[in-house]
Amino acid sequence: MSKARAGKEIHAIADNKIGTLSDISQWLADKGINIEAVCAYVDNSKAHFLFKTSDNRKAMEILKAKEMVVTEEEVVVLEMHDRVGMIKDIAKKLKNADIDIKYLYGTAPGTANAQSVVIFVADDNKKAINVING
Repeated sequence: MSKARAGKEIHAIADNKIGTLSDISQWLADKGINIEAVCAYVDNSKAHFLFKTSDNRKAMEILKAKEMVVTEEEVVVLEMHDRVGMIKDIAKKLKNADIDIKYLYGTAPGTANAQSVVIFVADDNKKAINVING
């Protein structure tokens, strides 16, 4: 079974250099903040990090203090069992409702039927949540 809800992610931008993810994860861990999902990529020599954390407000304060550009964005948080076909089923529901997924990332524990978390942004997050939750 899957359940979708509105949530927020942090988008942090820094100069791209080796060790930035290591530094960020250390700063957050030192303050007891868990990174629940992460996506990272480089664009035009800038490193972009998308995070869902256990305490976004506190995490944002830490990253801003380290002179990173930080924003908070509205996302859909999808919790579901880790099993074959779950993404297919969700993607088909969104397709049939004519909802465009802008980007998506997630976690998979690798244990059958354990809880997975997928973070995504759609052209209409509220509609996506309603479609998924039925």
